Amino acid sequence: MAAPCYLCGRDAVVDGLCNNCYDEQHPLMEVSTPLTLYACKKCSSVKVPGGWQKIFIGQMNSEEVAEKQIEIILDQEIKLFTKGVSLVIEEEKKLDRVTHLIMTASGKSHESIPSHDEQYPVEIRFRYGTCDTCGMMRGGYYESILQIRAADREISDDEKKVFTTKVTDMTVAKYKSDDRAFVTMIDDNKYGIDYYIGSEQLAKDIADEFESQYIAERKENYKLVGEDKTGKKKYRTTILLRLPRFSIGDFILVNEQPSQVLAMGHNNLTYYNLIRRERSTINPKNVRWRTIEFLASLTERREFMVVTHVFGQPVQIMDSKNFDVTEVEASVFDSEIASGVKIHGLLIEEQLYILPDQTIIDVIKN
Repeated sequence: MAAPCYLCGRDAVVDGLCNNCYDEQHPLMEVSTPLTLYACKKCSSVKVPGGWQKIFIGQMNSEEVAEKQIEIILDQEIKLFTKGVSLVIEEEKKLDRVTHLIMTASGKSHESIPSHDEQYPVEIRFRYGTCDTCGMMRGGYYESILQIRAADREISDDEKKVFTTKVTDMTVAKYKSDDRAFVTMIDDNKYGIDYYIGSEQLAKDIADEFESQYIAERKENYKLVGEDKTGKKKYRTTILLRLPRFSIGDFILVNEQPSQVLAMGHNNLTYYNLIRRERSTINPKNVRWRTIEFLASLTERREFMVVTHVFGQPVQIMDSKNFDVTEVEASVFDSEIASGVKIHGLLIEEQLYILPDQTIIDVIKN
């Protein structure tokens, strides 16, 4: 015969207690109520021990943001006492800044007794302020300035859009792990474009990306701006990236031979030699790099249409603008051609150079 439960007199099952009394003495979980949820009114981050937990809002609506905030605070406050407990959270009532929840925990308080449910009413009180990151942004805080310039030319609006998109993408990617991953200001000026960046490390990461992608010259300088609370000196970094005069699609001289830039990236430049009709790849360490000179921009490219092509005879092509007809040798074409096909060429000092297929360049530029 089983010993009686020392609390209610029923048959004891575990540690001198019956199932019900054991469950009452050993709850599945614990949570305080009411709970105060401190959220940033600008970015919706939630204050947690040690700082603020960020939320990537994206396409969330206000209700979804509130649900995510509640999830964060409950993760901090709920204590589970046994393994295998499942939780169901239902919204009972919602006011302006107060949400009432019913939490149902299901599980076993001991492996030898049946599973049971426990209900906990929880009140969440919302309070709003400004997180550290938004406070710094509002105060115009920045650790670095990333300046982008170009050699002997202006940076185009299209280039600036590409730069800003990349800066935005890298900032968003770093946002959760770096409290200073933000851009305080973008200065689009006659010299180029400047980004005022909260995190020095983020600024350097972005500069690394652009330096490699565009084979840019890089300079850094540091300015003393004060001291922190411990007396350590604080510096502000300015990173200057100077892009080459040419970009993808433009024409350059390499060893005094006309060429077209096909690709730039990972500190490499791929070009097409218009005389030798071949592709080559070089980087700033290559001896040919020092021979590079700007020849013409992509806008100097001309469009032609093949008029006649008879085997063994020169190919007749017509300029799409002035309708002048020119004859060129069939050997300068890299692929089979036919009447009516559109091609491109570059006229330099009365010498016409037939260009390689421009499809990829047109896709990149558009």
